Amino acid sequence: MERPLSRAAGVLNREALVPIVSATRIDIDAIVVCRNDREGEGDTMTDDKQRAGLGRRDFLGAGAALAGLAASAASAQGAARAAPQVDFPDERGTFGGGGAAAGAVNRTEMDLRDCEVEGDWPTDLDGVFYRVGPDPQYPKPEEHKFDIPFDGEGHVSMFRIKGGHVDYRTRYARNARYKAQAEARRSLFGMYRNPTTDDASVKGLNRGTANTQLFLHHGKLLVFKEDSPPVSMDPLTLETLDPEYTFGGKLESQTHTAHPKIDPLTGEFIGFGYEAGGFLSKDVNVFSADKTGNITWSVTVEAPYAGMMHDFCVTRDYVVLYLVNMVADAERIRAGGVHFSYDSTRPCYLGVLRRGGDGRDIKWFTGPNYFCTHVMGGWNDGTKITVDMDGGEGNQFPFFPSLHEPFDPVKAQGYLRRFTVDMADRDNDKYEAVTIFPEVSGVLARQDDRFHTLPYRYGFLQANGGWAVIDHATQASKVLSVPDYRLSEMCFVPRRKDAPEGDGYLIGLGSSMAEGGRSDLILFDLADTANGPRARVRMPYQCVGQVHGFWADASDIPGAA
Repeated sequence: MERPLSRAAGVLNREALVPIVSATRIDIDAIVVCRNDREGEGDTMTDDKQRAGLGRRDFLGAGAALAGLAASAASAQGAARAAPQVDFPDERGTFGGGGAAAGAVNRTEMDLRDCEVEGDWPTDLDGVFYRVGPDPQYPKPEEHKFDIPFDGEGHVSMFRIKGGHVDYRTRYARNARYKAQAEARRSLFGMYRNPTTDDASVKGLNRGTANTQLFLHHGKLLVFKEDSPPVSMDPLTLETLDPEYTFGGKLESQTHTAHPKIDPLTGEFIGFGYEAGGFLSKDVNVFSADKTGNITWSVTVEAPYAGMMHDFCVTRDYVVLYLVNMVADAERIRAGGVHFSYDSTRPCYLGVLRRGGDGRDIKWFTGPNYFCTHVMGGWNDGTKITVDMDGGEGNQFPFFPSLHEPFDPVKAQGYLRRFTVDMADRDNDKYEAVTIFPEVSGVLARQDDRFHTLPYRYGFLQANGGWAVIDHATQASKVLSVPDYRLSEMCFVPRRKDAPEGDGYLIGLGSSMAEGGRSDLILFDLADTANGPRARVRMPYQCVGQVHGFWADASDIPGAA
């Protein structure tokens, strides 16, 4: 079903602001590998400025199973003791608040063969729709109960689609964090990306949750969280194969983005990691690997300050980084809070460097401070670079504290922003940024992945509980929706591997408002959207939630034929 657009789309829900609860902690000096040392950067804030903006965020969409922030099960410090019974709190707005009954946690690894299918499911569609999201393994202790929802352990799900039949499977990413907590039968890791709040028994252990995005490349299913190397899982069984995948030991960064890109012309995997040199470092490592996963180019540059760099853009000739003014600082972390705080007085930066170079040509541009986290697409025409990202005018994450003003849900609304720079203009260090398609408010921008690095026509946003389809050529836009359902982030699926751009389907999970959040897998055929979804899979329960998802054609999955 198509319906009119609403400027209210993309607004992030906000709950009452609550303070970060300080925790007993170990010495940060034993944790910090590299700190900001440039004068005027990484300044500490006084306690009265550490206003916490913890709350919930709605953009994860339908079936996201992320109804709250966090809750608790054991002290994060001290000697080992008997594990408490697992009991997620009823209090909403806490980590896992409401537990399974509220859809805040799932914790159930599932296998369901031959799901119930409705409608005209394409019998020639052959592949897997992968999803991943945070799913708290254990509740958090009282002092960490206001941790953010993105700190849950990564739970991967897959819909194997072939011949009109659909099978469903889920497994946790069994990395070092998951296995340590499973052995202890309690939570051992404290606040989000704050190792000073961890149990002493896991000091120095990889804290990665593998809960944000996943990609298939060189035959491996890689699951990402941007504070750590990826986890490698079997793309058919979801067995964890390597809890810390480092590309044959060649990954030079201690971290890895959740949003790598695959060059559609060369098959290269391009990635980056911020805080690459260690906790709170300003190092950013950018690299590329060939079709076999062998890293062929790696360079490390320095960011203006340590802050969030969630997504990036790759064009034919350039890599474009975006530093959001969500800053990291040792003193705020030492106080027991989460890793990031929003600082509206800091500039955002667009950093551009040439692919395959030594990084010395990187240039950092400033301009309008848009809080952008996801790239729709980008390209370069000679030295002129264009990047489209969704973003708001202020903090979009209410669960991260804003240092100078309260969270503003109006400024948090996401719109598509177009950034342009010209690397030939050596005297200019400003980027231009304008809002395009102002009638569409949304987040979680996507495109036809086969057109990464290239000029593109079609883009997609999670908007107003539905899916916005944008046509850059005609300037047309529309929102696809399902009555009484809320749709999570979608993924584009080509009708055939060689189909023209935008010829295919949108696939993603929907949550039934009338049935307590029960999930359906929704499929829209972009060639005929007026009559609603072409097909759906009716799940008998609310599926594990997601942040992002990825489609893989069966021909690219080893053993899927």
